[in-house]
Amino acid sequence: MSQMELRHLRYFAAVASALNFTRAAQKLRVAQPALSRQIRQLEDELGVKLLERNHHAVRLTEAGKAFWQEAAALLKQSEQAVRVARESNQPKGGQLNLGYIWGLFHTIVPEALERFRTHSPDTAVHLFDLSPQQQREALHEGRLDAGFVGFEADTAGLQKRKVGSCTFVAVLPKEHRAARKTLVPLASLADEFFLGISDQTYPAASRYVTEACERAGFKPKFLQMVERGYTILGLVATKCGVALVPASLKAMPHPGIVFRSLEEPPVADLYLAWQAPNPAQPLARLLHTMNEPLI
Repeated sequence: MSQMELRHLRYFAAVASALNFTRAAQKLRVAQPALSRQIRQLEDELGVKLLERNHHAVRLTEAGKAFWQEAAALLKQSEQAVRVARESNQPKGGQLNLGYIWGLFHTIVPEALERFRTHSPDTAVHLFDLSPQQQREALHEGRLDAGFVGFEADTAGLQKRKVGSCTFVAVLPKEHRAARKTLVPLASLADEFFLGISDQTYPAASRYVTEACERAGFKPKFLQMVERGYTILGLVATKCGVALVPASLKAMPHPGIVFRSLEEPPVADLYLAWQAPNPAQPLARLLHTMNEPLI
């Protein structure tokens, strides 16, 4: 057992969780042959077969199931040891690394941090404007303590808490026929081309829009999917189409567009996510200052 390292446990846990070498390699950011080689080395050292694999599927053996349970416990213990060591080397208040999406959380995050600073004035808080996918990767890798990941509830392997919600509004060119209305029926946009936010960076955004349109009796014709909200505003201003976006994007005014409320707008929950079931300080203090119930 002298050659076994935590790396072997992390690699095995990734494969055991995904039951797919390709997805596990992508998550770990390693080459698939290297991952397969590490798993074989682990099996050779243990003297047991952990995985049954062929060209079509991967499954855990009975030994693999038992080993995964123990490996997961060891990995959690190692993460706790790292946190304790880092906190012991930090100033009295420690530090808190938070991911967020400015377009969704530019009001929620400042309010949450204002309450937090009242209780923990000595804690250094570092904010990183990252997409939900980037936040999930950073959380799994330990580079973030928590992330305001947005309205995507698919946070596999992470803890999460609802911290608010957002209502979608219509974005229209100023000369659009519906721009004169204060309340726009979604069905009146059935013949328009829509601009959407890419699922690669904001998973579920287009789903909320599509489901709202289908409830209004039509399927939206997406002309283009973009990475950021401000890009959508620019495209709408050049009359490339219309869009439904979170109302928080009203804080990003752009010449040539108007924001209009919808008669039956889609509403999405907003989430904060973090890695450990029992978060260490000072994240625990941040969670204590937030009043929404755990999911």
